Amino acid sequence: MATSNEQLAQAIKAAEDAAALVAQLKEQSRAEDLKTVKELIERHGFLQKDLTPELKTRVAAKKATAPRKTVGRRKAK
Repeated sequence: MATSNEQLAQAIKAAEDAAALVAQLKEQSRAEDLKTVKELIERHGFLQKDLTPELKTRVAAKKATAPRKTVGRRKAK
């Protein structure tokens, strides 16, 4: 019977192997899906303007600025 430390080591090894397999399958699936998308674009003649609303875009980070100080107006005499 294996000790708890040996079982833990085996479980960690199995988890690492599973994570590596998942990463490999994701990459393979991504390549196949990209090929499919390219075929659909060619078949239907999609343009960038057709696809832009469906694509994620990067949002520019807002600059951290200090709040503006307000100055009261002087009354004219």
